[in-house]
Order: sequence, then C-alpha cells, then structure tokens
Amino acid sequence: MSVPELNRRAPGFLLVAQILNIIVLLSSILILVLLSVEILKGPNVMPRQLYLNIQLIICIILMVDYWYLFFLAPRKWRYFKNYLILLLVAIPYYNIVYWFDLSLTPLQSVLLRAIVLIRGGYGLIVMINWFTKSKVTNMMITYLIMLVAMAYFGSLVFYSIEKGLNPGLHSFSDAIWWACMDVTTVGCSIEPVTNEGRILAVVLAVMGMSMFPILTVYITNYFQSHMAARNAEAAAASTQAKQ
Repeated sequence: MSVPELNRRAPGFLLVAQILNIIVLLSSILILVLLSVEILKGPNVMPRQLYLNIQLIICIILMVDYWYLFFLAPRKWRYFKNYLILLLVAIPYYNIVYWFDLSLTPLQSVLLRAIVLIRGGYGLIVMINWFTKSKVTNMMITYLIMLVAMAYFGSLVFYSIEKGLNPGLHSFSDAIWWACMDVTTVGCSIEPVTNEGRILAVVLAVMGMSMFPILTVYITNYFQSHMAARNAEAAAASTQAKQ
C-alpha cells in the first residue's frame, strides 16, 4: 500500500510511513544486490552467518513495514488479503531452517530458492513503484527504468534456472542478451530448455509488448506537443511582425 492511500491519518503516522517507505526502498536495492551476488558468484561468496544476518534484517524491515501499514489501513481485512504475498515473502525462511537445523528435501530446497527469487521480484516492484510515483523522473525515464529493471531481473532468473542445463548459455552476459532480445520481442538464438525458462520467456515478451506501445505513444505525443509549441511561437512572432 502506498503512503498517499493513508491520507486520512495523522501527519505523524504518515511521516513514519514515508520513512519506512524509504527504508524499504533501500532494503529492496540490497535484496537485488544480494540476489545478483548469490546467482553470479555462488551462495558461498560471503560468510553464511553474515548472509543470514542480512537476510534477517531485511525480513524484519519488510515485516515492520507490512504490519505498520496494516495498522494504518482503513480496511484491514482487504489490506491483509491484497498484500498477503508480501507477508509470506517477508518470513525469514533461511534463518528458520538454520535455527532449527532442519533438513530439506530437494523439492523444499527448490521452493526455498523460489521464495528468494520472489523476494527479489518484490524488491524490483518496490523500486519501480518508487520511480513511477516520484516527481523527479518523467514518464519516459520511468518506463525506460522499468524496461531495464525487468530485463535485468529476467536475466538473473534465467541464468539461475538455465545455468548448466542450456548449452547456449555460457555466461551471464548471454543471459542479459537473451532477456533484452526477449523483452523487445526480437528473438534470440538462445532458447530456454526448462519449463520455467519457457514460462519466463513468455512473461517477459508479454511485458515488453505491453510496454513498448506506451513508449511509442509517449514519444509521439512529445514530438507533437513540441511541434505545436513551435508553430504557436512562430505564429505569434509572425503576428507581432505584421503589427
């Protein structure tokens, strides 16, 4: 839930919500950085305890943000239902497994890995949402940031899924190239070999097809407005010259 939706609350509550929003944004960036390091460099690139501590801090921040906005929400049951996935993502599963020394089946390990990827996706959504609502960036820059972010996150997921299985995927740069070509619907010589990779390819292509018409309309409207302003200035100058 965004802070503007809580405008009927006292200013002090909204200020805390805005501060939490910024902290969650920074945590979301950290989530993507950790996910990138883990996928590209391997899970053992940093000490396990340090990794678990960082994940725990991020989950605590997400939990605090979720329950604070739940407290401010005018319709709490609706908020709970709409944002339940965020609560599930904020649970520190890795830490729970470590604390209780649980042994996981291969399927549970895959699901735990999927939770980390979903948490990274949530971090991406928070970042995109912040840029969308920010008055600093115009619409063109916002859509470009969204496209770049989608392509980068898609390349991370694709590399994580297809690494070692896809003969055409030799490095992360190949995954970036594949994601860029897929999101622009141009196509690439690298084809996914897993079901998850094929689903990801469809999702990226659909998102790209829905984004590029918006960019085209924006660019067209921008140049039309620019030309109309120039014509109006020229007409005004011509009128003044005649007078």
